[in-house]
Amino acid sequence: MTADEGARRLLLRSFRWNGGHADFAPVFLDPDVLAALGPALAAPFRDAAVTAVVALEARGFVLGALAARELGLGLVLARKPGSMHPGADTELGTEPDWRGRLIDVRISRTAIRPGDRLLLVDDWIQTGSQARTVSRLVHRLGGSLVGVSVLVDDTTDSVRRDLGVVSVVRSSDLRDP
Repeated sequence: MTADEGARRLLLRSFRWNGGHADFAPVFLDPDVLAALGPALAAPFRDAAVTAVVALEARGFVLGALAARELGLGLVLARKPGSMHPGADTELGTEPDWRGRLIDVRISRTAIRPGDRLLLVDDWIQTGSQARTVSRLVHRLGGSLVGVSVLVDDTTDSVRRDLGVVSVVRSSDLRDP
């Protein structure tokens, strides 16, 4: 069993739906799953000359930290409204997300250096609106986004191709027990 297959099995074992919503609490509660997720999220980009990992608030922070540690890199925080944003001084709004919401994403201009190559890590991708916004912010700050690594891929082939999305599982793999 490969690390990716092991992470996939562990994620599928731990993931739950709760009232029709994805519940990652059991995933984060299981230390075996946490140990497998960093390597699984990082592995596809190990040879991509990534210089930092960028992660979206809030679950992305947990997953991004696991991938950053695995790659031996630092973590750039992409923050959303509703929390403290110290130093997050570069902001851009998203296109509508899967709920139709427009979200402002903020990154500190000191977190990304010209020429940085960043890997975006998050829990789920559907429309790609937040990932595209992070990519535009990264470019605005002089870096480039080399790809997106997520736990669950629920997007289209065109978004997957445009953003370089890789995932541990596809949404169709998640069954409601």
